[in-house]
Amino acid sequence: MPLYTYVLHYKGKTYVTQRRRSNFQGFADWLEGLPASVRKGIKHPYAGFEPVPNRQRVWQRSLMVDDRELVVTAVQSD
Repeated sequence: MPLYTYVLHYKGKTYVTQRRRSNFQGFADWLEGLPASVRKGIKHPYAGFEPVPNRQRVWQRSLMVDDRELVVTAVQSD
């Protein structure tokens, strides 16, 4: 199974999580990298990823949590 690295940017901080899965968006593993107080404000964690233009095996999504933007980048690392 491929290794996926999730890089999250929220409120000026960066969080990183890695997991081996069959695909990058069927699981909400990226949530584990965030503090519990942020996780509870996230709805629909599985959908919304779009390919990053001019990059291979990189997807990104952004969502609003407590009126702040959270950006999640998923990278197939191997």
